[in-house]
This record gives sequence, C-alpha cells and structure tokens, in this order.
Amino acid sequence: MQNNTSTSFRGDSAAAFLNLVLACARPCPDAQAFQKLVRTYVAPLLPHRYSIAVFGCFTFDHLIIRQMVGVDYPQAYFARMPMQIKFGDRPVIVKWLSNREPLVIDPIRDRSLLTVFEAQEVDEFGLGRMGVHGVIDLSRNMAYFSFAGMSEMVSDERAKFILQSIAPHLHSALASMPTMPTADPQEPRLTPQERELTGWLVMGRSNSEIAKLRGCSATTVRNHLSALFRKLQVKTRAEAVAIAPNHGIGLRQPGTYCG
Repeated sequence: MQNNTSTSFRGDSAAAFLNLVLACARPCPDAQAFQKLVRTYVAPLLPHRYSIAVFGCFTFDHLIIRQMVGVDYPQAYFARMPMQIKFGDRPVIVKWLSNREPLVIDPIRDRSLLTVFEAQEVDEFGLGRMGVHGVIDLSRNMAYFSFAGMSEMVSDERAKFILQSIAPHLHSALASMPTMPTADPQEPRLTPQERELTGWLVMGRSNSEIAKLRGCSATTVRNHLSALFRKLQVKTRAEAVAIAPNHGIGLRQPGTYCG
C-alpha cells in the first residue's frame, strides 16, 4: 500500500512548497537569485548538499546547454561540466529521457548505471545519493536538475514525489533568467561561409544537393566540409548538426557560401 505521507505535502512541508511555488512565479534575474531560491525554498523540502540546474535543447545524441547554475557545487566539478553533453557519456540522463520519471541514484546500489567517469566523479567529489528530474517543454527545451548528497532520511519514494512536484516550478524560474550566450567562449568562430555550410547540413542537404543548389562542384563541397569538421573538431555530419545551435544556427535558408 502506498504511504500517503510520502506522496503529499502536509503542515510545514505544505507551507514550504507553497513558498517555492510563489518564489518561482517571479522572474529570476540572475544565477545568484536562482541559487538563493534553491537554498531558501528547495532545501527545506529536499535536504541535500549541492545541486546543479541546466537549461538547453537536445538534438540527436547531444544536450546543448544554454544555462547552467551550480548551487554550492565543488568548483572543480562545476568547471568540468561541458556546454555540450553527449548522451552516451551520461547514461543517467539517457535513463531519465527514456521515461521522464524522477530518478534516485544510490552510488553503491546503482553503480552499474554510472560510467567509469561518472563513478569517479561521485567518489572524488563525494556526491553521494542523487535525485534527478527535468522538464521538456513544447519547444523541446530541456531543463534538468540534479540534487547531490541527499539526506538518507528522505526515502526514495518521497524524494521522487518531491522531484516530480518541484521540477515544473524550477523550470519556470530557470527559463525566466536572461539567456546566456549560446556559444561556448571556447568554441571556434565560424566564418559566414562556414555558417552557411553548417546551415545546409542542418537542413539535411547532401553534398550533391548543396553543389547543385549553389553552383559549386562536389569536390568544392567536400573540401569545405572537411575543413569545417576539422575546425569544429567533429568527424560526422550528425555531430556538426548537433552543435550547430551553439553557433546560433537553426533551420533557416542559408545563403550562398561557395566562392
């Protein structure tokens, strides 16, 4: 039989949840305000040591991060977080995407779910027991929240209920923040020609189609693609398309790029 006290807010927890809802309904001006919101309103509901929130979009096998806010996270760990995440490197995210239900990860019980790299992170930074959940909106924007070092006093069932309840409101707060630049400062700057070529890739055009549409030879297209892939440090068209949003490139009609 389901324990109703695990799947409901009562007394102090009901008041804490209402305060969180009201706080998330107001625009969140910056990362510091979001951090304060989590410390003030989330911690009483879901005791934990630190958390991280990301906001971005996903395509193919990548999550492209546009917002990332750490709350009391070890700086060394936070600095390692890339702005592009390959799902193959983060099976916890893949598991969440498979059913979009809250997850509670115990570092011992669920060791097999972690990659070697993730397990090393858990051990090195003492991440402990983690709760993760997120929201995907109608525009396919994805907000993903991870709470590490969760109190053992909170059962898995209770933690999942809380995660399910708070994620939509945290998503609203995170989405209300002024958008960070979509390009990683470390990303190479593309020339107009390279941006236009990437745009054709996003549209799914083949080499021969690009050559015909722009009046170029197939050899010219192939050479330009090889140079583009080297600059982006990718090996395939799919990888180039996956990181196109980092350069502000979406489904739009490119202009002429061949010289």
